[in-house]
Amino acid sequence: MFDFISNITDKFKAKDFHLAPNKKIRSLKADFKNNFGLTLRVYKGKQLADEELTLAALNQITSKDIKSSNEDLKIKVSMTIDEFEKLIDAHFGLTVQVVNEYDTYCVNNKYTLGQASRKEDLKDWCKERGHNSIEDWLKSENCKTLEEYYSKK
Repeated sequence: MFDFISNITDKFKAKDFHLAPNKKIRSLKADFKNNFGLTLRVYKGKQLADEELTLAALNQITSKDIKSSNEDLKIKVSMTIDEFEKLIDAHFGLTVQVVNEYDTYCVNNKYTLGQASRKEDLKDWCKERGHNSIEDWLKSENCKTLEEYYSKK
């Protein structure tokens, strides 16, 4: 029930994310993590982009046309991961992936950014494996926190 209410309130949240083309990739990733609690991978071709570059500088060193304009792109928490990734590709010509906060797995494209922020993907994954909660799953892995679990991997 709580997840349902959270999904509805995502539609009205003012804490949207603005993607400005003049920022360095490092800043974009940090802002994304601060806003959503998730990791953003940005690619130049099939390799991760140099985090010191801006989108405009990335355009100069890649064969794929990066459509860096001066307009900000507003990202809503109610967007699915798939919608977000396609929007970035259409707007900037960049490939991005949304990854969990520990940068260990890509979030399923069917979840919204808000759902992924609340770890609903991980909750569903745990339920599919017979665990009542993330905490129950962590206990089965002899860990107290997600940070502890991922640090062992």
